[in-house]
Amino acid sequence: MKIVLDSNIIIADFWMESTNFTILFESAKNGSIEIYIPEVVIDEIKNKYSQRLKKSKTDIKTELNKFNKLSKQNIGEILIDQNINDAIEKYAIHLDNIIRDNKIQILPYPKVSHKFIAKKAIKKTKPFNANEKGYRDNLIWENIKNLLTDEELAVAFPELVFITNNHKDFSENNTRIPHKELLKELEEREFSTKSVVIYPSLSEYNDKQGKLFFEQATIFEEKLKAGEFYDLDLTQITSKYLFENFVGSELHMYDVDVPKNYSEPTVRSISEDYKVEIESVKKLNNNQFIIDVKFEVEAEIDFFVDKHEYYYLNEEHSFSIEDSNWNKWVMWASASINVPLSMIIIINNDLEIINCQIDKVNENYAQQYV
Repeated sequence: MKIVLDSNIIIADFWMESTNFTILFESAKNGSIEIYIPEVVIDEIKNKYSQRLKKSKTDIKTELNKFNKLSKQNIGEILIDQNINDAIEKYAIHLDNIIRDNKIQILPYPKVSHKFIAKKAIKKTKPFNANEKGYRDNLIWENIKNLLTDEELAVAFPELVFITNNHKDFSENNTRIPHKELLKELEEREFSTKSVVIYPSLSEYNDKQGKLFFEQATIFEEKLKAGEFYDLDLTQITSKYLFENFVGSELHMYDVDVPKNYSEPTVRSISEDYKVEIESVKKLNNNQFIIDVKFEVEAEIDFFVDKHEYYYLNEEHSFSIEDSNWNKWVMWASASINVPLSMIIIINNDLEIINCQIDKVNENYAQQYV
């Protein structure tokens, strides 16, 4: 999930050392989210930090003058311009370290026509307000749109969370939904109206993050079951894995129910005529989903049968003899069996398979061998 931070969120905690920022940054480090900050926001933060320092210097000077007047003393300036410059330089280094350590991506000023922005200002279209203020907010909104994916190609929604204390200029009636004028812009760019949600604070976002992941997984599952991902064939994915990893393996590696007199049963081949059922979809991290599937596959197996035992078997046995004289002790036989399988598939937002494995056989957890 993509997270875009507005300047007011950072200005409320310039050094970003609160618990809420710690939680946010940990989510970024473990790959659950990607954090983006527009360049216009960085410039505003630095400017606001400088203004606050200079105002503090002025306030101290004012209070010191009051003190000198009351105490009939003549104490000189406590803060000088060099102190301000040193603090600004220190903060710039700290900000760069925060960006680097948490893999935050800076969004450059968007390439948007002045005519487009001017028309929005004249019409007071959101995020412009009644006083025609909102140029900076419009640049941020353009950055946000440039991060979105076409509705047909997007894997899950919401795709992006915008955290801003200025939510009144962005959201509809103080909800988490963008204003209807902004939703119209999303539709014009062929983005889903569910692509963006807005939170007014870091604490609320952190509290709801698990729910957002659940919503993304639910939407992805719905699109999977509806067959909206034409390039994603779960039967093809599972059969490819089975041919490469299941066919040729000995069934003692898996808990497959075969008669005890089948010695060294080995999978010869499988039928690709089966239907995959999606059991669940979970969000693993920012870029990946876990898909749990199940199906029953028909497998042709080879095994050995003791010659002495074979002669005492009922003639209605369900296997075929491939070689009645494999050696002086056993016969080579084969049979078809149905194997209920569950598999785990890990897939990224580009619908690329990251990993795949058999999870259960006959409802029993499979042992993994390397």
